[in-house]
Amino acid sequence: MSTILLVDDERDILLALRIYLLPQGYEILLAENGRQALQILRERKIDLILLDIMMPEMDGIQTVREIRSFCNVPVIFLSAKGEEEDKIAGLEAGADDYITK
Repeated sequence: MSTILLVDDERDILLALRIYLLPQGYEILLAENGRQALQILRERKIDLILLDIMMPEMDGIQTVREIRSFCNVPVIFLSAKGEEEDKIAGLEAGADDYITK
C-alpha cells in the first residue's frame, strides 16, 4: 500500500482529498503545516506528498526546500496560487509538479 501525505492548513481540503484517495487503496496521512509534514516524513515512509503553498508557520516553498535537503520523495504542489510565476517558483524550489486547486 502506498502512503500519501496531504499537507494543507485548511482541514476541509484535507478531509475532502482523503475521501477521494482512500477508496483507491492509499494510506493517507494528514498534516496541517510544514513543520508537521517534516516530522511525519522523518518518522514514516512516504510515497507521495501533496503540498499546499500558503500555510502559516512554514509555507510550502520552505517546506519543499527542507524536504529536498534530506529526501527525494515526489512532491506535488496543490495550490490556489495559479500564476505562472507561482508555478515556476514551486518547481524551482524542488516540487515535481504543480496543480492549481
